[in-house]
Amino acid sequence: MKTPLLFDLDGTITDPAPGFLASMDYALEKMGEPLRPHEELTPFIGPPLRGSFEILLGDSDPVRCEAALEHYRDRLNDGGKFEATIYPGMIDLLASLTDDYRLFIATGKPRGVAREIATHFGFDHFFEEIYGAELDGRFGDKAELIAHFSEIHDLPKGHGAMIGDTTFDMRAGRLNHLDCLGVTWGYGTDEQLRESGAGELVSSSGELRAAIRKRYPTAAFPDS
Repeated sequence: MKTPLLFDLDGTITDPAPGFLASMDYALEKMGEPLRPHEELTPFIGPPLRGSFEILLGDSDPVRCEAALEHYRDRLNDGGKFEATIYPGMIDLLASLTDDYRLFIATGKPRGVAREIATHFGFDHFFEEIYGAELDGRFGDKAELIAHFSEIHDLPKGHGAMIGDTTFDMRAGRLNHLDCLGVTWGYGTDEQLRESGAGELVSSSGELRAAIRKRYPTAAFPDS
């Protein structure tokens, strides 16, 4: 049986910072808020954006937060979603895994946007399916998202791994009884990843490939 590997998108496969920051600047400006230094905004890459705007606006009013989110999406859809880079070695890594594992994307980004990004950068074909949040807020919690598509694809409970860069990824994986691999090139700290349940931390695509080979051996990866 092929082991399912669930990959986060932002901060794991792609670095979305340029488009994310431009879209956040646009949303804050449209809401009449002062622009923030980008180092204050980068910690919001990864967490659900509705909660992020509550913090940035200092206001839990769902109408204002939803308006800010719509402005963010307007800028994201006006090219921001493609203002990203792929982390070194990730395309080669995915190509080396696709025949021997079941690959999925589990992201907090809207599902349609995630699919457009994967297609734009040419890595969509490595994945059995790409899952993300719905625009109405459903599956914004990644643990619920994973439980949802695990049922659809009849993934055995506790079999497989969540691979991501933040505490949200590790928490979601653990709540679904998955092994968790934390990547350190994204937007979570080593301490956060360990405290939220990472079974192993890796600092490069090569280390990630070696960890997968060690933890989930297949006939395609004989011991050397």
